[in-house]
Amino acid sequence: MKILTLILLMLMAPFVLADEVKIELNPAKPVVGEMFQAIFRIFTNDDVEPVINFSPFKVEVVGKNNYGIKTSTVFMNGKFSTSREMTIIYDLAAGQAGIAGLRDINVQLGSKTLRHPSLTFNVLKEPEVAADVFVMAEVPKKQIFLGEGIVVRYYLYGKVQVTNLDIKKYPKLNNFLKRFLQEPDRSERVTVDGQMYVRTQIYGAKLFPEKTGELKIDPLHVSATVSTSRGGDPFGTFGMGREARVKSVSSETVKVEVRPLPEEGKDANFTGLVGKHDFDLHINSTRLIVNEPLEVKLTVSGGGALENMEAPSIFKHDNLEEFESNGDLKIMDADQATKVFDYTFLPKADLTIPASTLTLTYFDPDSMRYVPIQLPVSELVVAGGTMQKKKDEKPVTPETEEKSIEMPKIPTSLAGPILEGARSWKSYLNLLNFGLSAVALLIALGIIIKKEKLPGFSSHSIPGSFKKGQFHLSEFTRWMTPLISKTGKSPLTVIKESELTPETKSYFIDLLNSNDYKDYSHAKGQLKFVYRSNSFKELDKYIQSVKNEDTTQSA
Repeated sequence: MKILTLILLMLMAPFVLADEVKIELNPAKPVVGEMFQAIFRIFTNDDVEPVINFSPFKVEVVGKNNYGIKTSTVFMNGKFSTSREMTIIYDLAAGQAGIAGLRDINVQLGSKTLRHPSLTFNVLKEPEVAADVFVMAEVPKKQIFLGEGIVVRYYLYGKVQVTNLDIKKYPKLNNFLKRFLQEPDRSERVTVDGQMYVRTQIYGAKLFPEKTGELKIDPLHVSATVSTSRGGDPFGTFGMGREARVKSVSSETVKVEVRPLPEEGKDANFTGLVGKHDFDLHINSTRLIVNEPLEVKLTVSGGGALENMEAPSIFKHDNLEEFESNGDLKIMDADQATKVFDYTFLPKADLTIPASTLTLTYFDPDSMRYVPIQLPVSELVVAGGTMQKKKDEKPVTPETEEKSIEMPKIPTSLAGPILEGARSWKSYLNLLNFGLSAVALLIALGIIIKKEKLPGFSSHSIPGSFKKGQFHLSEFTRWMTPLISKTGKSPLTVIKESELTPETKSYFIDLLNSNDYKDYSHAKGQLKFVYRSNSFKELDKYIQSVKNEDTTQSA
């Protein structure tokens, strides 16, 4: 029983009110010559008749109506208490437009006097008609920081049916970085100044201010075709006798104040992002060999201006070549986007970079402070660049260094024998010489053709497997056959003693050494090969020049 009584007290507690008077005006904006009402609501626990007093200012009291008493009873402090709400309505009228009101308002409740502030209102000369259709630009707040994102949405409000909508001019939105939003069209019923409207979003964008001060969000201009019933048409209610009108409407300009970011706490690690963001760093391997690619991925997620964020520096070393990083931006919704930075590095020599920490900072507008995020970066070790020669390679001595393979020289012509004797042979001498010369020429030409068909000379371009990122030492050796045949030396020695540029020499020397000692790689013995077009083209040109030189000498 006690529990039930307690529940009843809690339910009835809102009705236990102290003595109070409330006044409402209906309509809120009265018109000259039209009657309006001042509604007095008096709340009291006393069983007395109220006496209302006030002084009208530029209005006339036309009548008074008592709409009765509403009572409620509750049990409190061991006894029942009754609360009364009395409603009294005064009919008023104004003879001129302008400021009017009720002054010196008080209500007598027996020995008590309730006072109310003066009620002031504006009397209109003509009735104010709410627009059938209008456009409004809405933003969540009008004070933001530099670089802080806000979403502006343009809505169409309509009390009547809109059959067609045409956007005549989009907002320029200067001084903002713009991220246009593709959001589904949604319609909902809302109340504006006591009027019911259907609200539909027609345009949206996320804006990031690029300068401080007062910035303007431009209006959106649209042309709307609305369907309304003709005045006095008895069939308008049933959809008949309706007419279509084209109305041009625009939203009002919205002004926002952009404040600068505080200097206190800002450092070189600031990314330029405003608002909470998440960071993730991934490194594919920290133990590499020379010329083995290093791939790093940095992922940043949040609602800030990721379009403006540059790739932060992760590794710096003279023997670590960094290629251009790529940033891929993906937008999920108005409040969330992700940008992924892909880095590629190529170690050119042995190196060790100690473990460190990558610190990235964003500004939190709610707490008004810079928030640092620390990402651990593991130690990076690269080896394999100091290995000198293949295990089975014989040392080069002065004798073997000078030794070279000599190609057989082909006679360019044969002279016919000079015959002396009987005069009868002289008449055939020229014909015999011509025949022998032709035979010699055919022999030389056959040798040259046969030589051109040897496997070592069959390649006229760079093997396609290299261009596809596949390196095989056997194929590389066949490609260099003209140089190896001429010098009789290993590919590594040929490269070292060639006339190639120092950069190309270094690239191929490191490549061959890495291939010899690829067991050091974490990738189970598979060499990660990066194809350098310029270096391969230079070596190919050198091979062709040597090949052509040998062909010319043989001819």
